Amino acid sequence: MDLGNLRQSSQFRLLNLLTKIAPSDVQKDLVIHEDLMKPIDLVSGARLLREQGVDKMFKLASVAPPWKNYIRLYFIPSIYAVAENVAKQLKRHGVEKTVSYHIIVVPKVLTVIHSLFESLGVLDFVTLHSYSWDFIPLDSNLLSLELHHLFKASFLKEENSLLTSVAKALMSFECLLGKFSCVMTLGEKSQRVHNLLNTWKNEIQPTFPVETEFTHLIMLDRNIDFVSLLLTQLTYEGVLDENLKMKSGFVYLDANGAEGSQRLMLNSASDEIYGEIKGKHISAVFQHLSKKAKELQQKRDIKNTDSIEEMKNFVSHDLRRIQSQQKSLALHISACEIVMKRQAGILEELLELQEDAMSGTKMKEYLAFLEDSIARQFNLATILRLCCLHSIMEDGLPEKEYHLLQRQLLQAYGYRHLTTLHYLQRLGLFNQRDSKMISLEPLLPDRLARVAHAASFRSERMPFRKICQRLNLLPLDESSQPNPCAFC
Repeated sequence: MDLGNLRQSSQFRLLNLLTKIAPSDVQKDLVIHEDLMKPIDLVSGARLLREQGVDKMFKLASVAPPWKNYIRLYFIPSIYAVAENVAKQLKRHGVEKTVSYHIIVVPKVLTVIHSLFESLGVLDFVTLHSYSWDFIPLDSNLLSLELHHLFKASFLKEENSLLTSVAKALMSFECLLGKFSCVMTLGEKSQRVHNLLNTWKNEIQPTFPVETEFTHLIMLDRNIDFVSLLLTQLTYEGVLDENLKMKSGFVYLDANGAEGSQRLMLNSASDEIYGEIKGKHISAVFQHLSKKAKELQQKRDIKNTDSIEEMKNFVSHDLRRIQSQQKSLALHISACEIVMKRQAGILEELLELQEDAMSGTKMKEYLAFLEDSIARQFNLATILRLCCLHSIMEDGLPEKEYHLLQRQLLQAYGYRHLTTLHYLQRLGLFNQRDSKMISLEPLLPDRLARVAHAASFRSERMPFRKICQRLNLLPLDESSQPNPCAFC
């Protein structure tokens, strides 16, 4: 399965855009938002940007960088606050007749961003460009668009404008790697993307490769299954993401991701050891790494070689590979040690609590733990995950319990998190159980009655726990669940 065409396609569009702005022999300065640095590196790399005339590269800050050249580029995500920062920088800096400013927005220039630049009076000396990359291969079986703001825009703010970038990436995928013979969707956003794809195919009539390894596409909205995100991950790959925060296929062993900290690339194609352990339960990883260390040491021990020829073959063919694996092994051992230190003493209790929330048992003890943890100001993200899991599994919390937790959270962690709780409520993650109300539908005209019935559908759907029980997703006992990571 060759996914290199996806990278080449993204690379071609980026280089074409840079050439359109200015020829490669014209020097340019480039300011990049931190969220785009790693994806751009995966798409093109610094060397290719240098070949296109990019001289100086800066990280986007609140003030303008020390410019050197007259062609000045900004690479930013389509986030209003980021665009506002750039627009205000340009306004403070003022107009220079010899200077050319270009703002490249990923994945597209939104109308609100265009209006922002216009209202601040900088659109006259600034050119806005849209750029979107295709799916970025992060591993042999993992593709990502690396658009971290897409979820907030689409599901929280209910803005569908960024969904075109998803449809565009899927269209490019089919044109490069073959058409999907079967497409299934679940959720409003997924259906919108599918409709866009069908519309474009009818209008453009593109040609697709005859042979393809990808025959089926399943698209589902993220809000269909929030529970799998709230449960603690137990595979090695998941645990690294939980504790060290995977960014574009990398984790930093320094949790702050500081300059000079050790960087671990999570790609099974370039890291054989990671390919062996990424899907293993975290409790089995140390044993595997210990065994691997002994194997590598035995391979490196060449004291018993019979001849100089064997030693020469070993040095020329095997030694470099063994050294690379030993370096990777040391990084994975360090990562495991960091994870174990962070989870020591809390992981077992956390898993028991999540199991109770899923099964609906020991709810009084569960609520008591939440209240005690909030009072002691445990990690807020962990507490909110437990609260949201409890809310979803109960199909909303009773009014008294909901207001109790809400009040305690705000008093313990600060009223600035009132917005956080509001967002969680809007997403249906942490909310109050719908109270029984007198139906007004019989008093409404037919059309309004149908609208009211449709609006009340969400509250009438089957509770999540009953869905899990009917589909047999919850383990009945430990003997029936030999691989606990499958449920987390």
